[in-house]
Amino acid sequence: MTSRERVLSCIRGQPVDRVPLNVFAGWNPGIRAAVSEKYGDIHGFCDAHHIDVVTGVLPRFPFAEPAGSLAEYLTMDVVDPASPALLDVACDAEEGLFLSVSEALRHQGGGKAVFVHAWGVFELSQFLFERDGMPGTQDALMNMIADQDRTAEMYMRLGSWSAACVERAIQAGADVIELSDDWGQQDTMLFSPKLWRELIMPATKLIVDVAARYNVPVLLHSDGDITLILEDLRNLGLSGLHPVQESAGMSYQHTREVLGKKFCIMGGLDTVTALPVMTAAEVRTEVRRVFDALKPGGPFVFAGSHMFQDDAPLDVIEAAYQEAYLCAEY
Repeated sequence: MTSRERVLSCIRGQPVDRVPLNVFAGWNPGIRAAVSEKYGDIHGFCDAHHIDVVTGVLPRFPFAEPAGSLAEYLTMDVVDPASPALLDVACDAEEGLFLSVSEALRHQGGGKAVFVHAWGVFELSQFLFERDGMPGTQDALMNMIADQDRTAEMYMRLGSWSAACVERAIQAGADVIELSDDWGQQDTMLFSPKLWRELIMPATKLIVDVAARYNVPVLLHSDGDITLILEDLRNLGLSGLHPVQESAGMSYQHTREVLGKKFCIMGGLDTVTALPVMTAAEVRTEVRRVFDALKPGGPFVFAGSHMFQDDAPLDVIEAAYQEAYLCAEY
């Protein structure tokens, strides 16, 4: 199988020759530099370690300029999703963290599956109130309580915009949509399931439904513990979940039981409790444990739980992917 065939078959719950391998979204500057010094660039690392996926990341600011309030944003026009910059300019280009969608699509000819990383409405709402390079999480959470009507209206605007961006990416050739919207924290959600169902779920469905019209699977990325809404994820029409964060209190077994044997789980390599603290030998043992837990139960894509941080030693990352490849064959 080609990498693209392997990934798409896996996410759709069909038989594959081995577990697909992925690197989530992008690379932080320090570890990118270490990888480039040894392998030439990140693509050299990915080729050497049998990585099946290349990811392009869409922009994450829907307006031409920041505004001061939720009310002001509701009167502003969004950036045109048909703009050439949407696919050609990398998200956070000045930091060099991600590939643009166009850059990622150029690797499709080599047989890779192309993920397009899109942004969900809660995550987008945080960037509206970004200060000093930090997301406005507090503002976003306060708006959900203090100004629910405007927040609901804004989420539907953001959902429509993100859905249009996703449609553009699919028309350009995206194989899988990786929808990023962090709803969890340690041991529970950032907000109640009731608020999520009332405010976030309807807007998220706009994005998922666009991909469904093209028969393109959507895989949700959410950090933290979102166990309380697992059944809702299946009802949304999602095909997969990343990362099922054990270090936040989630359970692989329970997640499989709720979501079913056709639902794909991506992850397994924790960027908090494994990569920065384990030796190469220890991470090999950890990878075997994760494969024993996830490989037999349903579709599984091995990946980091998040972007690799600069505190992750390169030899530990290498050991993890070497062991994963040894464990991957069905």
